[in-house]
Amino acid sequence: MRLSGMTGFELHERLRAAGAPPPVIFITAHDDAATRERARRAGALQYLPKPFEDDELIEAVHRATGGVKRSK
Repeated sequence: MRLSGMTGFELHERLRAAGAPPPVIFITAHDDAATRERARRAGALQYLPKPFEDDELIEAVHRATGGVKRSK
């Protein structure tokens, strides 16, 4: 959520304004009710407060890619 020079929400808005935004997974170490609600309203596919389990992130990415698994 806190990036160099902008927030994750600002980046998300820029991507949306540029055309078709990718699925978004918000990850933050600064979790609070207002941020969770803002992410929900922004259409976040997933919201992961740190710390989280590896499997949670893997599942969120799997869903974001439409179930496409990485080739080995």
